[in-house]
Amino acid sequence: MDEILTTAQTAKLLGVSVRTAQLWVESGEIPSWKTPGGHRRIPRAAIAEMLASRRSDTNVRAVAVVLARPENANAWRSLSGHGYMVKVLEDPLAAAVVIGESLPDLIVIENDEGDERVRLAKKLCEDPLLSSALTVLRTKVGAEVSSANKRQPLALSIDQPVDLAIAAILEHLKHRPSVAVTNLTYPLPANEDDRLKAVKASGLLYSPREAAFDALIDMAIRIFHAPIAMFTLLTSTEQWFKARAGYDGELTPREWSFCNYTLAANELTVLNDLPSDPRFKDNPTLGAPHCFRFYAGAPVRDENGFALGSICIIDRVTREFGPDDRTALTALADAAAQTIKSRSQERQLRHLQIKASGGWDVDFARR
Repeated sequence: MDEILTTAQTAKLLGVSVRTAQLWVESGEIPSWKTPGGHRRIPRAAIAEMLASRRSDTNVRAVAVVLARPENANAWRSLSGHGYMVKVLEDPLAAAVVIGESLPDLIVIENDEGDERVRLAKKLCEDPLLSSALTVLRTKVGAEVSSANKRQPLALSIDQPVDLAIAAILEHLKHRPSVAVTNLTYPLPANEDDRLKAVKASGLLYSPREAAFDALIDMAIRIFHAPIAMFTLLTSTEQWFKARAGYDGELTPREWSFCNYTLAANELTVLNDLPSDPRFKDNPTLGAPHCFRFYAGAPVRDENGFALGSICIIDRVTREFGPDDRTALTALADAAAQTIKSRSQERQLRHLQIKASGGWDVDFARR
């Protein structure tokens, strides 16, 4: 991974627009120098320090990168059902590029007969930009990887089936600081604690209604001819509706939410016949006055890949949901996600402009 970055690479690592990164460079907030051709260059170490100083609620990304053996590539994609956007690659160079660009929270490297992948694991352990990532090395038992800063990858046997390796990784992740969960009636993503922080950091929770999101929900009603459509945000205890149509309440207990299964699957989820599904036998929304029978939801993600909630539709009759329907609902969720990303970048830009002008800093987490 390059030790010198362009402005565009810097913007991607920081999760901001190129214009915002340019302003930070011009104001001196990001150290840089000019090449003879007049192009700005930024030391990677400076960005590492900048991210470290910000390392709190929003610096983790819900991305997993797997450098897999060819025969295991498909099996590793099942990680997407545990809250991660999964990128599976088979070439070490391509994997190094993707890791450097996406700064994943989880990195899995399956070793082959050579030592190129072991060297890559060592390099990743020494990278300060990846200090919060869990790096897993699947290799022969007894293989060791030394690191100058004493960070070591989690070692798993290459002879272990992939599904057991995934179970071991998820068990290891449970030992990270996390929310207390007991006697839940619904599944949780493996990165639930970080996801909850992302919901809070988004500034959307309990904020006023906004035309941009209301328009997406109205569009969902028209496209699918459904009586109910919502943009949901899931906290540890509640399902709150940022936008809604056809439903009077502003929130429900989280255990009522079908979106729990969208977040757990980390992909568009369709529940065609709710009363026939034993998971919902005690869900009060199946009875009067709601009488819900059908649900379809697509995850809405922030700029770091965390599913904050979903764009969903609900019907009082069972129905089919074909490929075109799935494409349309995913497009609505992606539009909501793009709006969220744009708002985040606008807040960062306004913060920088105020700082540069010597004005008072204010909280732009809500708009």
